[in-house]
Amino acid sequence: MITLLPSEKGGLPHALPHRTQSLTVSAHYREGDVIHRWPFAAAITTDDWKPLSPGDEDHIVTILVIDDKAAEYLRPGECFDLWCGHNVGSGIVSRRVF
Repeated sequence: MITLLPSEKGGLPHALPHRTQSLTVSAHYREGDVIHRWPFAAAITTDDWKPLSPGDEDHIVTILVIDDKAAEYLRPGECFDLWCGHNVGSGIVSRRVF
């Protein structure tokens, strides 16, 4: 589930198609006092086939990541940021499929 910032608050300047590789998933998790971060190239598809629009809230998507570190960083309940040159939104992992 992702939420995108509105354009006027630094979000995307325009909508992205329902299938996009224009965003990077910046995952992070806390281990004690240390925060681990890792960027993942991602293919994102909206589950409702609607475009990703600035200001979208709680948009259900499927994110495909091919990286050996994905299982370590993208665990159910973990939060992540969405990047397109800068932070444009955030999300939370609800489940994983291997």
